[in-house]
Amino acid sequence: MNQELIDGLIRLLERSSLDVIEYTNGDERIKLVRGGGERLPPHKADSAGAIARPSAAQSPDSQAASPAAQAQHVIPSGMTGTFYRAPGPDQPAFASPGDLIEEGRTLGLVEAMKLLNPIEADRAGRLIEILVSDGAAVAHDTPLFVIEPI
Repeated sequence: MNQELIDGLIRLLERSSLDVIEYTNGDERIKLVRGGGERLPPHKADSAGAIARPSAAQSPDSQAASPAAQAQHVIPSGMTGTFYRAPGPDQPAFASPGDLIEEGRTLGLVEAMKLLNPIEADRAGRLIEILVSDGAAVAHDTPLFVIEPI
């Protein structure tokens, strides 16, 4: 899990009224709890130096996240590149916080290798927050948007 992703999730937690944010991508999982939260046992590294991550079964309160935290959904960047909120410099943004969006709607673009790749909503909902600024460099899996499904 890259540091930009973790920093983005921390900023999201700091700016929101949520007490818990959980992010899962494949076998990677991170849970951020405002004000401390549970203490996990020390992680053990295997012979290759990889850190063993606790599974959901090892985390007794993994099922007890607040409904508000479960209701919000993060849309990450699918690639490394430059993020743009609008199709051109003199054009309006694809979406703004507060907008109701449909599944499949383009929310932004990531320019990678001179190609503009759309970032689409993977579910319908209300756009709560855009986590990166226009023209910012993003890495693969950088959180870009927060959606509250409706």
